[in-house]
Amino acid sequence: MTYKNPIIPGFYPDPSICKKGGDYYLVASTFEFFPGVPIFHSKDLVNWTQIGHCLTRKSQLDLDGIAASKGIYAATIRYNPHNDMFYMVTTNRTKIENFFVYAKNPAGEWSDPIRVNMPGIDPSLYFDDDEVAHYISNWRDRSVHKAGFLMAPISLETGEFLAEPKPLWGGIGQNAPEAPHIYKRNGWYYQVIAEGGTEHNHMVTVARSRELYGTYEPCPHNPILTHQNQKGHVFQGTGHADFIEDDNGNWWAVFLGFRQTHQYFHHLGRETFLAPVDWVDGWPVINSSKPIQIEMNVDRVNDAQQEPIPAYSTNFATWDFNWLYLRNPDEGCYEFTPSGLYLQGNKHTLSDVKNPAFLGIRQNHLTGYAECDLEFDPTANNDEAGMSVFYKFDAHFDVFITRIDGQNYLCYRKVVGDIFHIETKLPINTSKVTIKICAAPLVYKMYAIIDGAEVYLGQGLTRHVSTEAHELGFTGVFYAIYASGNGSKAQSKALFTRFERSKGE
Repeated sequence: MTYKNPIIPGFYPDPSICKKGGDYYLVASTFEFFPGVPIFHSKDLVNWTQIGHCLTRKSQLDLDGIAASKGIYAATIRYNPHNDMFYMVTTNRTKIENFFVYAKNPAGEWSDPIRVNMPGIDPSLYFDDDEVAHYISNWRDRSVHKAGFLMAPISLETGEFLAEPKPLWGGIGQNAPEAPHIYKRNGWYYQVIAEGGTEHNHMVTVARSRELYGTYEPCPHNPILTHQNQKGHVFQGTGHADFIEDDNGNWWAVFLGFRQTHQYFHHLGRETFLAPVDWVDGWPVINSSKPIQIEMNVDRVNDAQQEPIPAYSTNFATWDFNWLYLRNPDEGCYEFTPSGLYLQGNKHTLSDVKNPAFLGIRQNHLTGYAECDLEFDPTANNDEAGMSVFYKFDAHFDVFITRIDGQNYLCYRKVVGDIFHIETKLPINTSKVTIKICAAPLVYKMYAIIDGAEVYLGQGLTRHVSTEAHELGFTGVFYAIYASGNGSKAQSKALFTRFERSKGE
């Protein structure tokens, strides 16, 4: 069997996986973006199709005022065979803390949240053979070194604990222990966690016990996955794993990692990877203890042929799963029509920690391009609309049309930390432009096509929109279309009629 990593490229971190029959389902984190928690389906573990989101209503996901990289942290998805129901448990870091939702059909609507009264992050559910559900997060007695994560049986109807939470295992003593998952195999309970922080020292560790609430023995070979000593490897930060057993009795791990460009820099975000898990002397071994590769050659029989991710295009007649809003959308800003998307800016800008008129699609390859057709003829000074390479409020590159002192201009702007720089400002006499952004691992180049002529506008270094160049963040770069009135509601609507994203060679 041969396949390529990452199996889901772009900003899809903290993957969690479950299985019902021959169908696999996977979710990922979304932080300040809406809808929350994308859900994917697969028949073979290497080809994944998004089928929806778990959190699609404000009653499930309130993101008002959420800071960058807050909001929805790591989610866990589990199938409960005892009641034929799917559960997704997660954390809204700023609002209601930990909660879970459930659905009979994972591609349909999920329930309103059921709150769990336990702090911590990265919660998980475990359904034991006796049909009892158990809840665990990374909450522990932080005054005690390596204190165990707390777990307790829980009511799936009310979210209330059915007994006092008890500590299990808290890791090998590395930084930021989190993401506990419980599995059972051959009479052993296994607790798999992440340690080291979700940066270059990220890792996966494991312990086991004969009893669910017993004493857990750490694996003598911990960590069972890390790239912390693979300085020159393109993949870094591997960790935060979830395990699954396939129909042939083979075990697999999905986990996050990122592709570095400049050494120590990455901008696409943390992505979803896959590796085989073998069991040696009762302990899990990921990828034969070897580094994770782009081309994975696995000694397992599987007829799956991994399909390349196709180019993407839309005419914006309707919204689709690929696009996210920045926090809960201001509904009055968006009008999807057969002619395209009419976007009317509110008072917020991309540099505000608010909900501007914004739709973003993840950049999922290091090389390639994105382009959109825009019709915009602003009649009020400072109204603007365009396309952005957007990481967060203080890290974005924007190509846009605006009106200044009664004249319309095509501009290219860089926002990097507290630096706000308009690099290009061209007067234009047309309302129709095509904006094109060409991506390479180290640089973006910005172009516009005006009256059939291509105009070069400037460039931006990818490290200026990377995680490492700013206060620690957990997201990745989007190609975003947007509009803004820059302090007041825009007087004119922008019309986006086409968008295309394609991988480079």
